[in-house]
Amino acid sequence: MGLRMKAALIMLAALPLLAAGAGHFGLRGRILDAHGARQIPDAIVTVSTPAGYISSVVTNQAGEYSFASLHAGEYDFRVTAHGYAIYEREMTVSANGGVRELDIRMLVPVNKQTVSVSELMNPAVTQSVSRESSATRGGY
Repeated sequence: MGLRMKAALIMLAALPLLAAGAGHFGLRGRILDAHGARQIPDAIVTVSTPAGYISSVVTNQAGEYSFASLHAGEYDFRVTAHGYAIYEREMTVSANGGVRELDIRMLVPVNKQTVSVSELMNPAVTQSVSRESSATRGGY
């Protein structure tokens, strides 16, 4: 068998391996506090697709996470960590492959969130309370 024929056979044999890597990408980064000063270990980082694919990893002690091989497409990206608000975003990844870096510094400690509560008044309860109040006031 000639040298050219061997080279052609090697190239043909490698095509499935090359195709398997096409359209895939890696995703890695760090999860940090809101100021970027402290890494957040044990955070759960999840990527999911509308088609139902879900993959989760847990950050290491340095707050680092990594997804080795994800298909190109639309993803929901979510981070949960004890003591912090849930971080969510949508992302689109092209079929160019490679590794994408995504550091998250947007997590806000839960105890610093502002919650506003509005009260809905039930007219029946308001009238009942008003009557009881009048009766109590009238008895003195």
